[in-house]
Amino acid sequence: MPRHVMRRETFARLNIVERWGGTVSDDFTVTRVLREAGLPIKFVPHCLTPSFHRSRWADLFEFTTRQLKITRTYASHLWKSVFIGSLIFVVTFFGGIAIVTVRAAFGLPFLTPLVLLLLIFAMGAVKSHLRLRAVTLVIADERMRTWQATLAHMCLWPFASLLFLINTLAAAASRRIRWRGITYELKSPTEAVILSREDR
Repeated sequence: MPRHVMRRETFARLNIVERWGGTVSDDFTVTRVLREAGLPIKFVPHCLTPSFHRSRWADLFEFTTRQLKITRTYASHLWKSVFIGSLIFVVTFFGGIAIVTVRAAFGLPFLTPLVLLLLIFAMGAVKSHLRLRAVTLVIADERMRTWQATLAHMCLWPFASLLFLINTLAAAASRRIRWRGITYELKSPTEAVILSREDR
């Protein structure tokens, strides 16, 4: 299998270590430097790594919001895509649920919007299942193949979109993140200011 790696001489020639200074995202910074240099970036599926971690809802929200704040700072076009896509879906899907619920409560016809909602959910569930199957082709971890994992991917994906929308809104309101006891202000892709540091 061919290997796609950055050679040491390329790493040194592009001054990656210096370009990392003042940033909090090593991968976004390397991506920007490689694109500025006109060098290709290849996705290697076998580099996918599973991460299994038990966390509270507050920890989940903090992590996902931090990722979207970093994305907004380093790749605003991706943040905009997540925001627009999540907004359209949440308004359509959860708005549709509200319409069906209200019409049913008032004794009005609701079959058509209900069928549309079920079709949207079914297509999303199939897509999530196919995505999980594709990932398990390169990740040989049995925890990815359990019926619980399959059920979660097929049923919880609408709430992931809702979470992403909340994350993007939080990222629009602030560029301040807290990471491993350090609070940063993300001024720009090349400047992150440390606001406070917890003593450990």
